[in-house]
Amino acid sequence: MGIIINGNDLERRKNLLFRGHGMVSGNNSSRLLLDYKAEHPEIYEKLLKLIFGREGLAVNHIKLEMGSDINSSSGTEPCVKRFPDEKADVTRGAGCQLAADAKKINPELTVDMLWWSEPKWCEIAEDRYDARYRWYKETLDAAYETYGLKFDYLSLVRNERDIEYDWIKYFAARIRQEKDMPYDYSKIKIVCADEENSWHFADAMINDRELIEIVDVIGSHYTSRSPESAQRLCEEYGKELWHSEAAPPMSYSRGACRFDGTGSGMSDINGILDIANRFIAMFPQGKMTMCEYQPVISAYYDGVCYCHKHLISACDPWSGHYVLDSGYYMAMHFSQFFRKGWCFAKDGCFCDGIPGGDGHAIVNATHSYMSAADPETGDYSVVITNTTPSEITHEIKVSGIAKADCTVNVYETTGGERGYFEKREEIAPKPSADGYAYTVRVKPYSLVTLSTLTPLCGSFSPEMTERPLLTLPYSDDYEYSDKPSDYLPSRGYAPRYTTDQGGAFEVVKINGENRLMQMITPETKASEWGYTPDPTTNFGDDRWFDYSASVDVYFAASDSPADNYAGIGVRYSLACVGQSGYKLTICENGGWRLCMSGRIIKSGCIDGFDGRKVHRIRLDALGNTVTGYIDGECVCSYTFDKEAFASAGRAALFSSMNKNSFKNFLAEPIDGCTYITRFDDTDSCVRYGGKWEHTTMSSFRHYRRTISKGFEGAFSEISFEGTGIILAGENTSSAEISAVLDGGEAVRYVTPESGPREAYFYINGLENKAHTLKITVLSGELCLDNIDTNS
Repeated sequence: MGIIINGNDLERRKNLLFRGHGMVSGNNSSRLLLDYKAEHPEIYEKLLKLIFGREGLAVNHIKLEMGSDINSSSGTEPCVKRFPDEKADVTRGAGCQLAADAKKINPELTVDMLWWSEPKWCEIAEDRYDARYRWYKETLDAAYETYGLKFDYLSLVRNERDIEYDWIKYFAARIRQEKDMPYDYSKIKIVCADEENSWHFADAMINDRELIEIVDVIGSHYTSRSPESAQRLCEEYGKELWHSEAAPPMSYSRGACRFDGTGSGMSDINGILDIANRFIAMFPQGKMTMCEYQPVISAYYDGVCYCHKHLISACDPWSGHYVLDSGYYMAMHFSQFFRKGWCFAKDGCFCDGIPGGDGHAIVNATHSYMSAADPETGDYSVVITNTTPSEITHEIKVSGIAKADCTVNVYETTGGERGYFEKREEIAPKPSADGYAYTVRVKPYSLVTLSTLTPLCGSFSPEMTERPLLTLPYSDDYEYSDKPSDYLPSRGYAPRYTTDQGGAFEVVKINGENRLMQMITPETKASEWGYTPDPTTNFGDDRWFDYSASVDVYFAASDSPADNYAGIGVRYSLACVGQSGYKLTICENGGWRLCMSGRIIKSGCIDGFDGRKVHRIRLDALGNTVTGYIDGECVCSYTFDKEAFASAGRAALFSSMNKNSFKNFLAEPIDGCTYITRFDDTDSCVRYGGKWEHTTMSSFRHYRRTISKGFEGAFSEISFEGTGIILAGENTSSAEISAVLDGGEAVRYVTPESGPREAYFYINGLENKAHTLKITVLSGELCLDNIDTNS
């Protein structure tokens, strides 16, 4: 296949120059960066350099969610203006602060913002457009006043929802007439319409002269193709087209390589090669020049909706630990070799892949490559994927640029245990009839970049370094007397280490002391974008197992005491459903419930309960038993005998839609195994035999998006160290299995039905040493998702 870079035939039009990587910060995805910044400022700065710096991903555009306290997929983004007469407070959430800090790393970073839902006061206003305009305008004012942050773009259409054409025209007319502003808002460019995998806005805009004059950029989500209407707007009217929300890789490459059939861990839909092809295809198939990943960094806890989707994972703020996942190295194939403003080579960009799979994927690609050059320096780069089982040889022809004869560096990612972003060789072009030429071999299921540039980083592999534990006991009185006086104000009064899945939990001062209060009521709750659980915040280490959590509860007075509740949770691991692990709630009228994964296990009512007093609630998890206490009295205990139970997970606080508050949280170890080590079903500690189906790109509800299903006669052999072992995974029916520990006697066992990440098998009390467990399926089917070992 011939790839041509002709300096005399580069795409030089301004709206078609390479724009590079963008980033969406929203949906709670940046929340824990507030803690990285406060606890480990040097690591926070390193993360920003990895994302925005020239030595890293060189992200040059960031789009912030305008939060409204509803769950916009993976968590809630706090609203900066909850009432019409409230001054906008952009310290709420991580977005504006992150953008301001990022601009110190990359001063050329452009900033945009978009809404998933609007505050309730906007929605019910008599003049809704006026109210929404004030929300936008006062957010711009506050961002500049607080951080000196200027916005370059504004996305006006509600994310992936119906398009209000009159609103776009209203806003554009009004912002152009604005007089009360710290900088010229009329120069802010307008982006529309953030649709999902469609271009209805472009179809309307091509026939609307007013929209053509107003809108600068047309963006669509999760598609690398654009229709004729969008491309006409690009060609005839100079509009930019963006891939304005795109998925980063979702694969757990280190484990998936064992079972994906290619040995690469990169070949699944939503894997590295698919995502790379979407980036490559966006110019030749869609004339799009920028790809905005959502998210670049997952600074939230595991188990949220759409989780295991990132380039960088940062969910351990107590230690500063982070992981550069395999997708990071994929993105480096672009960021280290292509510069913003480079010109695409018209005959050097091609992708024969077509939409397929989940509708977002690029499938059936044989030839896929992207080329761009700097006409000033003569530097050029080519990135090529091979998603086939055979090696492909490409001939590269270069002419008309200053460095056509220069040696090119070849960087390669082959995945699995073979390597990520490694320098493979250098190639010296040879003179040809019309310039210079050379050939490059691209191995099966691999990614290659050729460039005259030398990357500003070294070669490396994604090492899974040990994660330091957040050890117990852990407490939080919400006073933070050991922190600077501006600690809470600088972060919108967000407590340490928390991520909200519903509602908004903020520290407030009441009667001279700090308490954690749930702030959202039915009067202020915005309309749903998708699904928001009842107010829930979770925090701590996924590896907490046998522990107790307790907290003081203060009820807000309500008209319905039986519905006004507060609660505490342990072993919380699946945030996407809002009710994960064990939960003990107490109502203002004394009614209580003990739940597991949202299912009521026990309930009751305390006679003479005084909802006006402070009450302490406590929940203990020990092995497969959970026990609840209210004001020091045991109100319930339940042992999951021959039932699925919750394995290790974080702590959580719950509330109804009332301004209930909490004080003096404490998590402490109890007798048993305080911590676990978690392994995936695809990790090397598990050996399989017989008939198994290994799904290496599954639901986000499954740990690392993988799951393995065994059929009759199938077995797995697990090598582990410790005093106990837990098997977890989603099983819709029971199975009969035999278990053999360390070559001993086989024990028959009938597994219960179990939900995602729930435990269905547990052995403890072993000697703390190396063990082997062999599980054989005697009848039925058995799913294995994660393995937790005690030590």
